[in-house]
Amino acid sequence: MQRFGRWISFVVCFHFILAAASLQELESRAAALKAAGNAAGALAAYEEAATLDPKSARFQDEIGFLLRVLNRGPEATGHFRRAIQLDPNFAPAHFHLGVVLVLEQDLPAAISELEAAAKLDPENAAYQSKLGQALERSGRHQDAISPLKTAVRLQPADGAAWIGLGGALERTGDPAGALDAYKHAVEVAPGNTDARNSLGLILVKMRRAEEGIAEFQKILAADPANNTARFNIGFAHLLKAELDQAIPIFRDVIARDPNYAAAHYNLGVALKNKDAIDDARKEFERALEIDPKLAEAHYMLGITHWQSGEFDRAAIEMRSAITLRPEYGEAYFMLGTVLKQKGEAAAAEEALRTAIRLDPENPGPYNTLALLLRQKGDLEGSKRLFAEGARIKQAKENELGVMLGRQ
Repeated sequence: MQRFGRWISFVVCFHFILAAASLQELESRAAALKAAGNAAGALAAYEEAATLDPKSARFQDEIGFLLRVLNRGPEATGHFRRAIQLDPNFAPAHFHLGVVLVLEQDLPAAISELEAAAKLDPENAAYQSKLGQALERSGRHQDAISPLKTAVRLQPADGAAWIGLGGALERTGDPAGALDAYKHAVEVAPGNTDARNSLGLILVKMRRAEEGIAEFQKILAADPANNTARFNIGFAHLLKAELDQAIPIFRDVIARDPNYAAAHYNLGVALKNKDAIDDARKEFERALEIDPKLAEAHYMLGITHWQSGEFDRAAIEMRSAITLRPEYGEAYFMLGTVLKQKGEAAAAEEALRTAIRLDPENPGPYNTLALLLRQKGDLEGSKRLFAEGARIKQAKENELGVMLGRQ
């Protein structure tokens, strides 16, 4: 009987040895097929391995990864979730699920998974990079800075992380930091047009337009069909008030792409600044036909109606701009101005006070509201607002003087 028991133990032990050897062979074969680019073959081997070890989070993650490579997204997501159920501390599964969710535009869920991966393995450059990029895409610019800085520290050649870091710094009020990040992005990926366009744009915004134009021209030299770079050259000239240079460039952009809404809008701005109001209005209207959600085009179209004395139509466009961008202080200011001219004093006052709340550093609404209060007989309130508007205007002029002195 003891001999029989020992025989059973030997058989069981031998079975486990064979299973382990078989599993090891399967895993080696799967890894070799994956390295050779044979996703379907690798998937079959990992699926067979998973039948031998159904509690392996790693096998479930590999299966999910290969399914995603084979464009079988829903199935891939299920295996990543299964891997996390098996081992909540398995960072690669959190990471891969997060990447899939980014591709599916589910940024809140993606960020949650990428945060889990980065917390489990904080020195993994890819985890930090994807987390930072997802946070930046979701509008959480301040939160994106730390993981992106970590990513470029761990992997200085990560161009996407440098671009993301530049965007986050730019949107949080650090143009110098953004410039440095974009320069790094161009250094590590000279052929990346997104990086070079971003570098050119920050230079333009920092009043270094000629340097920015030089970057855009480098893009066009390598890719003459790049309409974004051509558009950006026009934008640089527009910011410099070089309207005669800007207008033909925007017309060229539109000739190449008639549905480029931003080009129609910028052409409209340039034409308006040359007092070609009717032509400008046509461009704003065309921009809105292409992209009805372009709040700035509604605003500028409203300005052209206001300049033509069409106050009702101006008010409609300002309200459309505000609907699209509820924090649009300048649109509230112009709405208040139009309503004041229409004799709608109460509505005008409400709009002007909202403009001041949204943009307290703009002297315009203070002065217009002061005039309105004076008409109502509130002389003390009018005097106070005039004084505040004058103070803000003087502060802006002083700030501009310092800025120009640094150039």
